[in-house]
Amino acid sequence: MKRILTILIAAAGLTACATTSPGGDLASNAFDYEPQRSAELPDRHFGYEMRSDAGWNGAMIYEATAQSIDVDFTFSGNGSEIAAALDMEEPYLNEGVRRFSGRSEDGRDVFVMLQAGPCGEGDQSYFATLVIGGERYRGCASERAANDRWSNYLADWMPAIDLCMAELRHQADHVTFAYSTASGTAVRMADSAGNRWECITVNDARVNAVVPLTAVDVRLGEADPIFVRSEMPARGDACYVYETVREADGTLIGAFGYDSCAGPRAPVS
Repeated sequence: MKRILTILIAAAGLTACATTSPGGDLASNAFDYEPQRSAELPDRHFGYEMRSDAGWNGAMIYEATAQSIDVDFTFSGNGSEIAAALDMEEPYLNEGVRRFSGRSEDGRDVFVMLQAGPCGEGDQSYFATLVIGGERYRGCASERAANDRWSNYLADWMPAIDLCMAELRHQADHVTFAYSTASGTAVRMADSAGNRWECITVNDARVNAVVPLTAVDVRLGEADPIFVRSEMPARGDACYVYETVREADGTLIGAFGYDSCAGPRAPVS
C-alpha cells in the first residue's frame, strides 16, 4: 500500500511537504511523530467491497505497478458477471470523492464513484454509484484492507466527537482517532498549534475527562486519516488531500484528511 499511496499523491499534484494543520498554520507537534506502522503486506489487500439491497455486489482491488495503479473491478447482479480494468480519475479525490472509469471485458463503459459517508444502517463507510453500459446502480461500499481504519466507523464515533469538541469549546481543529472504552468512547483531537488531547465520554452522553497528550503518546493508526468537522478545507493545503464525508441527502458532515508527507500508516497494508 505504500507504493499505492505514493502514486496517488503524485497524481494529486501535491509538492509541499511541510507538515501543517488543516487550518494552514504550522503544527509542529501534531503530526511530526512517526506513528507505528503495520507490517507490509501485498497490495492486493487493499480495495473496496460493494453491495446493494437490490441484490448486486461488486469489488475493486488495487494492483500497484511501477508507475501506476490498476483497479480490478468485478460485478455480479441481474444475471450478469462483469469484469473490468479501471483507472482512477485524476486529480485524485477531485471534489472530495473517489472516481474510477474503464471498460469491461465485453466492451461496456464502466464508471464508479465512491462518496464517503454512513451508508445503509451506518455500517458501510461509502455511498457507491455505478454506471455499467449506461445502466445505473446505487449501493454501499466498505474499504477492504489488512486492518480497519478508525474512520471506517465514523458514524459510531460522531456523538462522542461532537461532545468532545464542544467540551473544548471548538479549540480543537480536528480529530485524529477514536476508539471504544469500557465506559463509552475516547476521542483524540489536536489544534493548529500542535496541542493534543484525549477526551473520554460516559455512554457518549457526557464528558468524563479531557487529558493532554504528549508527542510520544500515539496509537496505532492515529491520524490516518484526520477528520475535520463540518467543513471541507481548501485543496492543496500543504501535505493534505481531503475527502468529503456526507449524509445520504448530501449534507456535509466533514472531511477526512490524508497526510501525504507522513506516508502510509497502519491500518493500510
